[in-house]
Amino acid sequence: MTAQLFPDVMEAPEEGFDAMAPENVAPLVAWLASAASKDVTGRVFEVYGGTIGVANGWTRGPDFTQDHRFSADEVGPTVAALLRDAPPPVPLLGVSSP
Repeated sequence: MTAQLFPDVMEAPEEGFDAMAPENVAPLVAWLASAASKDVTGRVFEVYGGTIGVANGWTRGPDFTQDHRFSADEVGPTVAALLRDAPPPVPLLGVSSP
């Protein structure tokens, strides 16, 4: 999915270091899953190659609350409505979303 959104950035180079390879994200994911990250919450990280960044300026967007747990059939339409009401995302890696 991501490769289709950012084809020029996400495409693996024919040779050399692939900054977008999943193994570059794995160490941060493992750390976030550990007790060492117990005080980290509500943060968005941008990881590629040898770079880890903390996104600033992220705010909570629209939400929808109902009086019962969501069923699988309710999630898609609810998310679609929220995304219609949400402001456009801030580009990461200097790439705009379609």
